[in-house]
Amino acid sequence: MRRLVLLVTLATVAGCHHPAKTPDEAYRRFSAAVTAGDGAALFDALDQHTRWDWMTIQKAHREAYDIVLSNYPEGPEREREQHRFEAGATATSARELFRADVAPGVLPMLAPLVAADAHVEAPTPDGHAAAVLASGARVPLARGEDGSWGFSGLAKDAEDRQSRAVHDLDVVRASAADYERAATRAGK
Repeated sequence: MRRLVLLVTLATVAGCHHPAKTPDEAYRRFSAAVTAGDGAALFDALDQHTRWDWMTIQKAHREAYDIVLSNYPEGPEREREQHRFEAGATATSARELFRADVAPGVLPMLAPLVAADAHVEAPTPDGHAAAVLASGARVPLARGEDGSWGFSGLAKDAEDRQSRAVHDLDVVRASAADYERAATRAGK
């Protein structure tokens, strides 16, 4: 019985994501994720805004995928658009999409930003901090609206991808409406 309670407790703790409360803790989580080559843990170590951008990307891709499947006529354009949005639409979460889509490419590039002797600067009033390495390299960290801290070095890329995903969804919606109008005209 004790083993069962211990296993349940360990599983519960392992499944929980407790936000980093300080820039130091955020850098440690970032470092652990990069060292382990763990894309899912890297997602968890991101700042709140970057994670939200990825949630929006996944949601937009899922909606675009559904629209393509239900409104685009059979043909090469439907297949192309279906393939383009499939990874985001079929991912179980934004975390999983990030782990599969981005992490393999960025983890090797982030490895030089992990150092045991990094010094984490005190946060600024606007919620920014950095871990400074002996080489002078800076690892940007940001505080989220919920007070949590995370690695913000991928924020610009996530923001660009999020903007593109929302724009792509708007284009898919407009194209679907055009297809519906064309089908209605052809049916008259």
